[in-house]
Order: sequence, then C-alpha cells, then structure tokens
Amino acid sequence: MGTKRGELAIRALHRQRRAATKKAESLNEAVSNRMDEGLARLEAGAMLRPPEKLAKVHGEVADLANLGFITGYLADTLENPNAIAVDASEHRMHLAAGATVLQAAVDAAESAKAGNSLEKMLCHQMATAHMAAMKLVSYSFDHALQPGERARLTNAAARMMQVYQEGLLTLHKLRTGGKQTLVVQHVQVSDGGQAVIAGSIKGAEGGRHDCKGVGDKKGGYTP
Repeated sequence: MGTKRGELAIRALHRQRRAATKKAESLNEAVSNRMDEGLARLEAGAMLRPPEKLAKVHGEVADLANLGFITGYLADTLENPNAIAVDASEHRMHLAAGATVLQAAVDAAESAKAGNSLEKMLCHQMATAHMAAMKLVSYSFDHALQPGERARLTNAAARMMQVYQEGLLTLHKLRTGGKQTLVVQHVQVSDGGQAVIAGSIKGAEGGRHDCKGVGDKKGGYTP
C-alpha cells in the first residue's frame, strides 16, 4: 500500500526539528542546516495538505483513492482534515470492518455524538463488546452443547456486557469530569406562614431516606 502521506509528514517534521537543533561547527554547516530545515518544512506542509477528493461521512474522512469496500459507511467531515487525521480515520474504519462491526461502530459514535478520536475509538470498542456479547449468548442457546460449555459461553457473554457498561460509564465520565451536582433550594416563608419541606437524604451506608416536615420563618422544623 506504500507509505502514507501522514507518515511522510511526521518524518519530515522530525528532520526539520533535527536540522533546527543541530549545532553547526562552521558557517557553511549553519547555512546547510537552515536549508535542510526549510526544505523539510516545505515537504511536511505538502504532505499535511488533505487529498483533493475526500469521502466525508459519520464523523470519518477517507481518501477516495483508497476507499475500497468501506465506501458506503464513511460520513461527516472533520473541521480541518489533514493527511494524519485521514490516515487515522481510515485505520479506525478498516479495523471495525475487519471485526465485522463497522455499521454498529459508526452508528454508536454518531449516536453518542463523539467529538474527538478518543471518544470514537471508545464507541467502536463498546460496539464490538456488544456484538460479541450478543453472539456469545446466541451460541449458548445451542442445546446440543454440554452444560459446562453453555455455562462458559454465558459467563463470557456476561463479561462482554460488563465491558460494554464500563465503557459507557467511561464515556459519561469523560463528558462530565466525574462530577455530581448538588442543587440547593431556598424557600422564603412570610410571617405566620408555613412551608412543607420534602426530600431525600443519602445515609452513610448508601441508603436513601425520605423526609418530610413543616418549617416556619424562625427556622423551626416539625417532622
């Protein structure tokens, strides 16, 4: 398949950095280093420019010249695609297609509105775990299998379901930072008035207890 444009760009950027940091022993060597740095910068810029024809669907981008069998499943565009992003996107899609979960992976990333490459990869992994769990469960329904084998398949399916749920929690933590919000409400009570106060309190052992009472303006509380 040859060397990808993204790989060539990375190598050119490395050559540019080496030329920029190389200590020159003479004036001629200093000039040579500057020329090497400039040429590497130009090469990197050329390699980083996106291909002229891109397929842009479902948050993925690919070069039309290298689409192959995944043409119909690519969607949406990256805001500023470059060759490295295109290569990474193509790799994700080829891997999902190789695992026969391409449609499910793309649908999961689109449903979750994955906003970056890490979220897309997590959605693809979640789709893979879900598909594996469902297939293992279907295999376990084969009554021709020995009970021990059916139990092994059921346990493996349960593990895949747990992996999927852990991925879903990880995605939620990425979106929220793992923080919980406490809402405090204030109730104003006029002279002689009362307000019904109701809610729930989480105990030290994790249980929740409902509470309800009447409060007055002086701060008193009657259960």
